[in-house]
Amino acid sequence: MHKAQRISKVINACSFDRNLTQILSLISLVIFLLSSNAHANFQSTESSSTGMCPANHKMYYIGANAPTATATFPVTVISLSWTAGNSTRTFTFNEATGNKTFDINFSSIIDKNNSEGAPPFYGSIAGNTSSALNLFHNSTSNKTNHILDISINRSVSKSGYKIQDLDSTTTGLLFRRTPYIEQVDVSTNNGRLTFNNIFHTINTQNDIVTAREGENCGVGECNINASWNYKTANSILNLKHNNTLNETSGAHAVGYSDFYFCLAPPKIIVKKALNGARVNDTADKRDQFEVNVNREATTLNSFTTTGSGATVTTGSSSAVSLAESTSYTITERVMNGTTLGDIANYNATYTCNNATTGSTTVMPTTAMTYNATDKTRSFTLSNATYGDEITCTITNTPKSYTFSGTIFNDNGGITSPDPQLIESPYNNPNFFNGIFDTSEAGIDGLNIVKARLSDCSSNPSANPIIATNNVTNLGKYNFTVLSKDLAGKTDLCIEEIEPNNWVYSVDTTPNIRKFTFNSSVLTYQTGVKINGNTLNLDFGNVIKENTALVLKKYQYINNCPSTLNYTNINESTSPSTGFSTASIKDIDPGKCIAYKITATNRAYINIDNFIMKDVLQKKGVSSALVTSVLTNPASASADYASDSVAIGQNGTVKTKPLTLTPRAKRDFYFNTKYGTTTEQ
Repeated sequence: MHKAQRISKVINACSFDRNLTQILSLISLVIFLLSSNAHANFQSTESSSTGMCPANHKMYYIGANAPTATATFPVTVISLSWTAGNSTRTFTFNEATGNKTFDINFSSIIDKNNSEGAPPFYGSIAGNTSSALNLFHNSTSNKTNHILDISINRSVSKSGYKIQDLDSTTTGLLFRRTPYIEQVDVSTNNGRLTFNNIFHTINTQNDIVTAREGENCGVGECNINASWNYKTANSILNLKHNNTLNETSGAHAVGYSDFYFCLAPPKIIVKKALNGARVNDTADKRDQFEVNVNREATTLNSFTTTGSGATVTTGSSSAVSLAESTSYTITERVMNGTTLGDIANYNATYTCNNATTGSTTVMPTTAMTYNATDKTRSFTLSNATYGDEITCTITNTPKSYTFSGTIFNDNGGITSPDPQLIESPYNNPNFFNGIFDTSEAGIDGLNIVKARLSDCSSNPSANPIIATNNVTNLGKYNFTVLSKDLAGKTDLCIEEIEPNNWVYSVDTTPNIRKFTFNSSVLTYQTGVKINGNTLNLDFGNVIKENTALVLKKYQYINNCPSTLNYTNINESTSPSTGFSTASIKDIDPGKCIAYKITATNRAYINIDNFIMKDVLQKKGVSSALVTSVLTNPASASADYASDSVAIGQNGTVKTKPLTLTPRAKRDFYFNTKYGTTTEQ
């Protein structure tokens, strides 16, 4: 309606029998209607806080009368415009921190009156609204004329708008009739409304306002603030506009303006979780975690956990308000009562999540930084923005070290035991090489085999850290050790402890593995490098048929020449004609027997400290009937030890400690008179 029509409407509202004082009051009201205009007031001077953002929150405003921004009240503004007749529009605030959108949607409109333009339309209706999104309705019955929905793509601390010209009127001087009593209802989504008690009534929940019958207001005179407090992103906030009485035909208008939403300064909550029991958990020394949220040197919030074992109570900070583009440090340390512990006894992971959808704030993911001097660990959050609701959870796991390996069958993956004299492993580089190759398997079912972790600073057997662990299925062993149990250690040993009379009796690796302990390395297994050295914590074994060393003994009957050339003697089927593995049945007196002992290293590793020994036969020992003595010629005398038997004597032929290289053979020769030898 136009303002002149509006004045007429107000005058008609008075009954015929009103006194002069009432008429003069109406005249004053008419003068006010002619001079007033609508203006949204979001300043702190507004009597009601419904149309304001909370202190220090940022306002996003859509309309023609934006509030004044200040350092503590930032405001971003875009104009309210509309294509007449459309039922929906999205308003977008483009910002580097992510676009914020405000959707206005009339999800239902009936009984449209087009006398002022196709509703909804933007503008001012003389005598009714100013700079508003307007709707005209024919007052046909008691019903919901339209539904207005708003939604924002952020979690907002507050949102709302102004409602203009919610009123009622009557017609006729003698028989008053009421064509409409307007009402707005925001109860569906816990909205809140203000009201003007001259023109309105309100329910006890402050979410339904109804015009007083016949009370008709002018521009800006009966504005109502509709608002909703905290809502999650994309919540649809609903207002129903109703006509509650219809005694005669008429039309009524309503306008909406000054749309806004508020984003709170970014907030953070820090939580503490514990994965596993505390490292120290006795009555006089129990680990508790102190967490601080700091801005530079200022502590904004802190808390200290309680609880025991793996239970964490008092494990969360309160919500801490942050400033945009400011760095914050979240720091944790461990306390044993009033004594500072070392947070390095725990591993730490953290996750930071933002409940605000659509935010471009990047959550920190870099590892926490350890301060060895303060014994603290921390991470930094530096890019929070308005509306962010950040929860960071720090999870501590008692720091432990793992040591693992495999006791394996170092046979190169052959499918059956290899007899001593079969040399097929020569063509299998994985055979007996001391390395757990992919073709090989852990030795299964080793409940009787154990492994021991020890301090190797002195006798490892006397300083066990883990006394023994059973080797499990597939030959695996594993130790998990808390950091406190390794404090001050520098050298560690893992020892393979084998049972007596074990079928895998031949070792391809040492039974004790010694290595350096580095507190910054948590996992110790084959292939890991410690101070530049590559670990091998596996233990190789084979059955005796797959031993690396094969000894083969040949004998040759000769006439004891002083110039016997051992290397020119061929192998033969008979010891009378050459070196042979056949037995000697008879030998003439005065004859000699030359021996060739071939040592073969079938492995792909050295055999170190190899000593060949052969005990010459002596009458009366082991049923021997004659005594053999060493005789000339001597062969490769440099190979023999100083305590080897002398020429003309009975005793033990013995070499110096030698190295047999991988896949190599070596022959040893000597000559004896009047006897045979036995092999050891």
